[in-house]
Amino acid sequence: MNYQVEEISDIDAFISLEKEWNALLVAAPVNAPFLRHEWFRVWWKAFGGGKRLAILTVRSGDGRLAAIVPFMEERGFRVGIPCRIWTSMSNDHSSRFDFIMGEASDEARARIVAALAAFLSRRTPRVHLLELQDFPVDSPALSLLLDTVVRSGRKVGLRPELETPFIPIEGKWPDYYESISGHLRRNLRRRRRQLEEQGKVEVICVTGEEISGGPARLADHLREGFRIEAMAWKGSAGTAIRENEGWADFYQEWARTAAERGWLRLYFLKLNDQPIAFYYTLVYGRKLYYLKLGYDPAFARYSPGILLHQEILASAFDQKLIELDFLGPMMAWKQDWAKGVRPHVWVYLFQRGFVPEMIYLIKFKLFPYFKKIDWVHRLQRRLFAKGLSEHFAKPPSTALPQQDSLEEARKEAA
Repeated sequence: MNYQVEEISDIDAFISLEKEWNALLVAAPVNAPFLRHEWFRVWWKAFGGGKRLAILTVRSGDGRLAAIVPFMEERGFRVGIPCRIWTSMSNDHSSRFDFIMGEASDEARARIVAALAAFLSRRTPRVHLLELQDFPVDSPALSLLLDTVVRSGRKVGLRPELETPFIPIEGKWPDYYESISGHLRRNLRRRRRQLEEQGKVEVICVTGEEISGGPARLADHLREGFRIEAMAWKGSAGTAIRENEGWADFYQEWARTAAERGWLRLYFLKLNDQPIAFYYTLVYGRKLYYLKLGYDPAFARYSPGILLHQEILASAFDQKLIELDFLGPMMAWKQDWAKGVRPHVWVYLFQRGFVPEMIYLIKFKLFPYFKKIDWVHRLQRRLFAKGLSEHFAKPPSTALPQQDSLEEARKEAA
């Protein structure tokens, strides 16, 4: 079967895809809220400034939608060289990125990826480089993509990134609770008892539905949650949501969208009606996702964030959800609870030609080589510290994920 690839750069054409897009996603082996049409629509409004939509759709001969790849185009510099780059339509707020491929045989998926690769190689003006942020290592699309590109003789680079922890929710809460360390259980009981000695402790869940005040109250709850999120280290580090107007607009609009579809869960831990911890979460496809969280450091000795997590997780067992995905990087407190991790990689795919091959050579050959020479590495760090990082990408790690399906790319990129 032949597949036809179309590039969509018009916003109205993108909006009109919503029904087909989401139907394809629901039937896909990888289905996550960050791949919904609504997510990309809200994301593009918040973060798409200065870039051009470059969404690729793949249709079978009968016109049926078979795959979607949300790219965007930007002109920029990589290792100081001007180039045209297509990046995944994602950033640090997206948690992860993937291709959306409907239910199909392995052979059909391989042909879909081959059609995408052929389209990109023929396209004019030329795209020098593809950059895909936070691709799950176990994604079926990633293996197919790397196989196709490596067979074509093009260069591939991989940079290991986030390892996000998760908990498979199986069985009953008491059994899982007994599986965490006895030291942690004793600490949780002691902190809970000490907190209750201070007054009334309660957990509130806001969904945006009428029972929790409806959309009119949602903005107030979000404002309160963002205030708590900024109280600890995130506020001083400038990474809290309310420190950036664009981030705040994005998370508010996504909350309204998620509430309308029944996915939103905003959790508050309150002491004497005062919020002291906050979690911004989603329940989608029977999975629980932690998007943002924070706590009031004035109550740090009671570990309010951990106590609230315990309540949320116990509730997830009661609701018979199937997984808690922490998102974000592994941290010490997550390690106490997690039962697995999902590695992600940044993927760099280079087209043929002088410009892409020079970028590849500098980024994946020279930089790792210089990194082994102490005085060059120190000089490089000084240059980056002086702000040259705008023009020179961060030198990649040569450590690569341990996965058989990436072996060929590993040999090529290492």
